[in-house]
Amino acid sequence: MELMGCTGLAVPAEVMHHVVRVESSYNPYAIGVVGGRLARQPRSLGEAVSTVRMLEQGGYNYSLGLAQVNKHNLAAYGLQNHEQAFDICPNLRAGSRILAECYGRAGRDWGKAFSCYYSGNFVTGFRHGYVQKVFASWSAVGAAQPGSAVASAIPVIPRAAPGSVAAVAIDAGASVVARRIQEANSQRGAAPLTAAPAPEGDVTDSGAGHAAIASARPGTAAPSDNAEGPVRVQLVSAAPRAARSTAPAQPAQLRRTEADSQPAASQRDAAFVF
Repeated sequence: MELMGCTGLAVPAEVMHHVVRVESSYNPYAIGVVGGRLARQPRSLGEAVSTVRMLEQGGYNYSLGLAQVNKHNLAAYGLQNHEQAFDICPNLRAGSRILAECYGRAGRDWGKAFSCYYSGNFVTGFRHGYVQKVFASWSAVGAAQPGSAVASAIPVIPRAAPGSVAAVAIDAGASVVARRIQEANSQRGAAPLTAAPAPEGDVTDSGAGHAAIASARPGTAAPSDNAEGPVRVQLVSAAPRAARSTAPAQPAQLRRTEADSQPAASQRDAAFVF
């Protein structure tokens, strides 16, 4: 609106913007009648001037223009005639000077200053809801109310420095997979565990055999020495022996062979399970 381009205002133009919104709804020809109201507001300068003259003859108290400057303040604040009172910038300058004086008398309290502008005191404007309307207009556009603290800036969240707690927390999830891959590679590269050498005279194969398969499924072949698995079982090999007879050993012969080959009752199976 044109009021934002007016110079010489005694208060910020933004403050006058909301005062004008409540006072006249931005109508430069607005006329307020104390103790009454017009049937409708003037739509032109000629209509506004004719109405003012009628009010003057009738002895009414009235206020004029965008800032609704009361008739008792017209000459004191530079408005020499009714036509000038309806001019946008002269009217705004007069209104801003009145509001600035109220602001100073109110101890720099905008609420009291608005009440003073409306009624000449610091109370009536609150009681009649005028002050609340001005502040509501201010809030409607999302601006900070006059006299309130300066709006705080939006903070910046810095990136976490390498090695900081925040950086570790951010990278923790992503590093889980990497750690697991590293652990798996370490397990693959490690040399398989082997059993300790068997002492001389250890248990020999009795014919029944010592087949050991770790986690083998039914019907699958036993894993080779190079196969991967969570558990590895290795048998201690005995000294070279002659080829086994194809004929099955008789029970008595088997018992004699075992008795002759086993050194003592403390004989133990030398298989190691890791």
